Amino acid sequence: MKNEFILNDKKFRAFCIYRLLFGISYSIMIPIIPLFFKSIGMETVTIGMVISLYGVSKTIMQIPFGIVCDKIGDKLTLKLALLLMGLVPIGYILSNTSLQAGSLYVIQGAILGMAAPATYSVLARTLNVKRRGECTGLASAVFTLGGGIGAAIASFILTKLNNFSMAFNISSLGIFFTLIYVIIRVNKVKPMKDKDNKKESIKEILYEIRRRKFVYKIIILSSSAFLGDYIYSCVVALIHFYGQDVLHVSTSYTSSIISVYLLVFGLGAPIAGWVSDKIGNKKQLLYSFFTMNFTLLGLIITRNVTIFTIIIILYFLGATYLNASVQSCLSEFGSYPKIKGFVFGVVGASESLGYAVGPLVSSYIYEYNKNYLFLGLLMVSIFITAIYVVLFNKSGI
Repeated sequence: MKNEFILNDKKFRAFCIYRLLFGISYSIMIPIIPLFFKSIGMETVTIGMVISLYGVSKTIMQIPFGIVCDKIGDKLTLKLALLLMGLVPIGYILSNTSLQAGSLYVIQGAILGMAAPATYSVLARTLNVKRRGECTGLASAVFTLGGGIGAAIASFILTKLNNFSMAFNISSLGIFFTLIYVIIRVNKVKPMKDKDNKKESIKEILYEIRRRKFVYKIIILSSSAFLGDYIYSCVVALIHFYGQDVLHVSTSYTSSIISVYLLVFGLGAPIAGWVSDKIGNKKQLLYSFFTMNFTLLGLIITRNVTIFTIIIILYFLGATYLNASVQSCLSEFGSYPKIKGFVFGVVGASESLGYAVGPLVSSYIYEYNKNYLFLGLLMVSIFITAIYVVLFNKSGI
């Protein structure tokens, strides 16, 4: 039925619960990692470089694992990634040096890169294609809502108990619980059987993309995904230091900014998905870019904490609507079995590349002049907006 509650579908509900559980568990460790690195003696630029390498490793893994996912099945790929990810927080507890902790963070990025194409694949086969925007919006919402809960737990443990090990232990237990849930509740589908070798398969995939005129659409989705994670990674990596050095606020405030981002994203994503179904992804992408650019301009100018908070929340809303449109467009490729894994891998890799480049570039900008942080982000956002304006009529979005 048209107005049936979308979570009534058992398969899609199972996917959303998996995303909620993983969002909570994973986000307990993510916001505290820059502070953990600082506590063991890492410099700000080094932290930016390590976070960039995390993005590089995540990028490198996504395209090949998009293809692997099509070969062995998305559920098996997801289970392997969750098993490995559950061991990562334990590794931080055992790390004694900056080199060990930094290397582990790079490995963590690679594991997340393994999981991303499988996650997109499971979503694409469980959503209601007639309500694509609502489904992708809700799927994003539950993950980021979980992320907000996880970040709030991490903030409490760190500010009240000052205990990194406790946060890492809880994160690990949560990820292993998520793995058990996926094993029991997420349905398995038979992987594609492809007699061609790897080289022929890639050639066939590229031919199919050109034949269906998806090239410009993939460029727009990839560049938009790049932008989202470029800015998000900079906020995660540097907001604590920017808050202390420029805004003169406490770690508690900057930790809450990350939680607010995830909560805004979580609460706003279903609405953004519904809006994308109503007005179309073409308009929504344009409005999102407009909002993001103007709010970034406001963040460059203001030093008032109250105004900064209001503007950054508006930026978070713009980013939420951008992501909803990207996810909605991306899910359409689930109808094309020959290319879906590759496309999910490419867009996911672009997202991860943003996560890789963002902290590296921004940490150097920050070291040069702390007041230029958001100016650097605005320049990148304007560039990606220009790509969209030039290509959207050719993209078929």
